[in-house]
Amino acid sequence: MVRDGVLLPAQSAKFISERSHHVQIHQEGIEKICEEILSSLKGNKLQIPETNANSIHPDKDHVNAVDWVCVADALNFCFWSRSKEEQWTVDGYTGYFALEAALHRAIKGYDITNPEYYSKINKAEVNHIFRGDTDAEIPLLDQRISVLHEVGAILIEKYDKTFETCVKQANKCAIKLLDIVVDNFPCFRDEAVYRGCRVSFYKRAQILVADLWNFLENKGWGEFQDIDRLTMFADYRVPQVLVYFGAMSYNDELMEKLKKDELLTSGSPEEVEIRGCSIHTIELLKKRLQDIISRDKLNVEVPNSSLLDYYLWCYRRKHAVEMEKIPYHKTLGIYY
Repeated sequence: MVRDGVLLPAQSAKFISERSHHVQIHQEGIEKICEEILSSLKGNKLQIPETNANSIHPDKDHVNAVDWVCVADALNFCFWSRSKEEQWTVDGYTGYFALEAALHRAIKGYDITNPEYYSKINKAEVNHIFRGDTDAEIPLLDQRISVLHEVGAILIEKYDKTFETCVKQANKCAIKLLDIVVDNFPCFRDEAVYRGCRVSFYKRAQILVADLWNFLENKGWGEFQDIDRLTMFADYRVPQVLVYFGAMSYNDELMEKLKKDELLTSGSPEEVEIRGCSIHTIELLKKRLQDIISRDKLNVEVPNSSLLDYYLWCYRRKHAVEMEKIPYHKTLGIYY
C-alpha cells in the first residue's frame, strides 16, 4: 500500500527489514517478549509497568484536552542528552515526562493550548514555560518554537483554531486522522529515502492519534474504530528494549558507533534500519501473540501495536539501570 508514492509505516518496515544490513530481527527474542507480554495480560488487559507519572498526563476532563494532547505531541521529540549533568528535568521527571510536567505546570497560567497564543509565542516565553530544575534547557529549543508556530498557524488558517476540527473530520477513523496530520502539518511528515524507495515512520503523527485514544479512553474525541491499524512509534528507546530482549541485534560496525556515542544522521541507512526493523519486530510480535492466544484458546485480546509500544517504553523506564548496558542510537531532529 502506497500513500502519495510513500510506503506507509508497516509496509516501509517490512521493506526495510528485508534489505537491512546493520540490523537483524531474531525470532527467539520475539518469543521472550511474548512470554513477558502474556504474563502481563491479566483480566484481559495489559498491565503497563508503573511509571509514577499519571498526575502529569493530559487531563481527559480538561475543556481543551484535545488541544493539550496536540501540543504535547507536536513537541514530543529529542529528549536525550550526552550525560546526566546535561539532562533536562522538570520536577524530577526526565524525557517525555519532563515535557508533560512542564505543560501540566504551564496550563495553570498560560493559554498554551490556544493556537492564537502559541503560534506567536516568543523565545523568552518558551524558555520560561519549559524551564527545568537546573540550568539545562530543553533540547532543540529553536526547533520547538518553529513547530509551535507552524502547528498554531495551520490550525488557525484551516481548522477553526482547534485540533478538534481535525478529529471531527476524521470521523472516528485513526488512519484518516493520520492522513490529515501528515498531509497538512509538515513537521509531522516523518519520511526518508531507503534503497531508492520513499519510506515513512510517522512516529509523532501516530502517537498523537494513539494518545488521544489512550488518554480519552477511546471515548468522545478519543474514539477510533481502527486504532489497531497504527504501528509502534519508532523512537530511540523501544529499539533499546528490543535489543535487550534479543529480538533485534546490531552488526559490529553499528554497535561500535553506538558505544562511541556517535550521532546517527537522520535518514542515514543505520538510523532508518533501526527504526524500520523496530516497527517490523513489533508487527511480528503482535502476529506471534495472536497465534499463541488462538492456539491455546486464551481468553485475552491481542494488544494493539500502540499498547505494545507503550508497555515496552514503560518497561525500559522501570528497568533503566539494567538497560544501561545496551547503547541506544542518538539522532538530532524533530521526528522522534
